[in-house]
Amino acid sequence: MFFGWYVVAGTMLVQMAVLGFFSYAVSLLIAPVRAEFGVSMEEVMYSLTAGTLFSMVLMPIGGILVDKYPVHWLITGGLLAFSGGSWLLSKSTDVWEYVFLFGLTMSVTMSLTGTHATSSTVSRWFTKSRGRALGISAVGSSLGGVAVPPLFAYWVANDGWRVGLENLSLTILLVVIPLTIISIRGKPSDIGLEPEAGGGEPPASENKHYTTKDILTHPAYWYIGGTLGLLFSVYTAILANITPYVAEAGMGEGRASTLIMLIAIFGLIGKVFFGVIADKVNLKLGLWISIGLVIFSFSLLAVKPSFAFMAIAGITMGLATGGMLPVWGAMLAKIFGLASYGRAMGLMGPLITLLVMPSFPIVGRFYDAFGNYQAALFVFIGVCFVAAALLIPLKLQSAES
Repeated sequence: MFFGWYVVAGTMLVQMAVLGFFSYAVSLLIAPVRAEFGVSMEEVMYSLTAGTLFSMVLMPIGGILVDKYPVHWLITGGLLAFSGGSWLLSKSTDVWEYVFLFGLTMSVTMSLTGTHATSSTVSRWFTKSRGRALGISAVGSSLGGVAVPPLFAYWVANDGWRVGLENLSLTILLVVIPLTIISIRGKPSDIGLEPEAGGGEPPASENKHYTTKDILTHPAYWYIGGTLGLLFSVYTAILANITPYVAEAGMGEGRASTLIMLIAIFGLIGKVFFGVIADKVNLKLGLWISIGLVIFSFSLLAVKPSFAFMAIAGITMGLATGGMLPVWGAMLAKIFGLASYGRAMGLMGPLITLLVMPSFPIVGRFYDAFGNYQAALFVFIGVCFVAAALLIPLKLQSAES
């Protein structure tokens, strides 16, 4: 079997572990940490704020490192930081130590193991099947949303949050890191192999190195970053409020859990689907389809439907996530090439983060003003149309053209 598929499996495992915890399971720490230290919800939530702010600085650096050094060692270093940071976090003596250690652990881990690292690695192994490979790799985050929270919840429920973090640390150290070392290589040439056959000769731009200035001054950086930033902002804000949305509709937590599970499962399906079509259709069309699915799901939720229609909205939200990561990765590989892929994606991180951060308080402000989520949903539908419009002038050609 072509070794590139082992690389896909390795990057999928990395995303499963890292995003499974930081995107899905981390909320399980909030209540026990708050209770033990006797602090407010706001003080505990500063941990996520710290992680986001530190990441804005470290992500561009991580992107540059990915283009310059062996990526499998960078990913291994990020996982070691994840393991060590989790262990130190379990020894926190007050909330501010917890906030600092969490922020540092999250930012270092994400800067070395994030999408810029995994996607650039997969892209270097594949040509004709690049979109499909990126989609399968991205499935890891959805699998992490299904597998990691129940496991971490079991540890916390039985032995407390400190032991839960210790168990997480040991799992990363003894299971994830060895499998990563075995399966991931940054480039085919690292082990004397060639990229996937059958894709034709890669354009010369794939081996061209672009400077930070080249990337930041290229219109595609702003069109793609603006589109993805706006799309991520509205999607993550509504996803974070799914449980209270369902409760507002007079339904219990069980229905909310079902809806979240549907989003995760169909997110997995969507990543594979969009990964496949990314190899066969115009990439802008793929991202427009994803945006259209978000608009459709938000429109359903805005009319306060029955749970059956909420489920349809959840399914379309899940499918929409499939168009975000694999299509994004394929676009950057096409425009900035593989030699500067990590730098381009790393530099895009701060732009996307700045667009995502305001969406959470915006939802809260609208809910406080109107007592429901309808106004926020309608505003976010408008934001989706803006995101779609930003793609119109985008030209999918290499940055040197």
